Amino acid sequence: MTTLNARLTRRAFLGGAAAFGAAAMVSPKNAFADPTSADVQAQADEARQKLNSMREQLGVASANYNQAVQEHDEAVSKMDECQTKIDDNNAQIDKLQDKLSKRARNMYRDGQTTFLDVILGSNSFDDFAKNWDTLTSLNEKDSEMVEQTKNLRADNEAQKQEYANQADIAQQKVEEADAAQKQAEELVQQYQNEVDSLDSQVAELLAEEEAAAQKAAEEAAAAAAAQAEAASSSSNTSSSASNSSASSDSSSSDSATSGSASDNGGGSSSGSSSSSSGNSSSGGGSNNYGGSVVAAAQSQLGVPYVWGGTAWGSGLDCSGLTSGCWKRAAGIWIGRTTWDQIASAQWTGSVSEAQAGDVYACGSHVAIATGGGGYIHAPQPGEVVCYSSLSWYNPFYCALRWY
Repeated sequence: MTTLNARLTRRAFLGGAAAFGAAAMVSPKNAFADPTSADVQAQADEARQKLNSMREQLGVASANYNQAVQEHDEAVSKMDECQTKIDDNNAQIDKLQDKLSKRARNMYRDGQTTFLDVILGSNSFDDFAKNWDTLTSLNEKDSEMVEQTKNLRADNEAQKQEYANQADIAQQKVEEADAAQKQAEELVQQYQNEVDSLDSQVAELLAEEEAAAQKAAEEAAAAAAAQAEAASSSSNTSSSASNSSASSDSSSSDSATSGSASDNGGGSSSGSSSSSSGNSSSGGGSNNYGGSVVAAAQSQLGVPYVWGGTAWGSGLDCSGLTSGCWKRAAGIWIGRTTWDQIASAQWTGSVSEAQAGDVYACGSHVAIATGGGGYIHAPQPGEVVCYSSLSWYNPFYCALRWY
């Protein structure tokens, strides 16, 4: 079991893949000719598509790795449960065997009590009935102990078989994680080669576009937060005014009652109009934790990406960031892996329906929506938690929410 855990060390998986993000820092080769702006833009767009495709493939490798590690850990946990059950069964078997051994020794020493012994040893019918019940009870207890021992031994065999099955699963998951690691290392090399081949002007343009997308996402998040705060303030003010108006209407009801019929009619119409305008609803409901979730994500800006990372403040992967944000901000465990989060969502909508705090998701990546098409995510090895925008990188096909 120690060997299995050692082979699945997350730090070991990070080693080869860390160069993925660092590759972007390598100086691209210089151009042999001075291309036009249109040429540069076209080359930049093409390069961006290739790099984003590699990011998605690396995301799949990361998701596969996380899933394999999780299923391996679950299998090891079940192995531990089986072993605990086997140990408990053995302890019970030892106790039962000890009791049966003592009974056998006593029977050998004192002799087996027979039906004739019961009759001859009874001075009355009451004595006979009592002695017979005692003999029957002892025989039944002996039979029960023998049966319990048989059942415990049978359960042990079942537990041993389950232990072996889970050991096979654990080994299979180790192999799957190894395969995901190998795939990631190959993607790292492909990414490195692609970056090395970029024209200097193309590389510079890509860097500028990504920086602009991050800045736009940050500004959109600030605007969304300000708008939400203003809406909340307006709602509180409206509620206060409504309560004040209701109090005033109540205090003047006596004088309104003594007024003309037409006055009463006007008051009734006004009240009806106010009541009908006070109800509203939306299909997905509101994300009541949105601001807190976004704030939690913002607190992790600059934290390094780490394969399988869940260390808040020191190393996170994409799903480690989203699960940590929701756990800390809302007290809701949304699942460890990307697929766990997709499966556990209480509301799933389109990307365009996302509210701040929702999780953008696809099979290979997740991120915290911040409003205005922006999001905060843990991108890939070698990079840090940062803002990005759907206009720059959008592999997502749905938005997730919990209540």
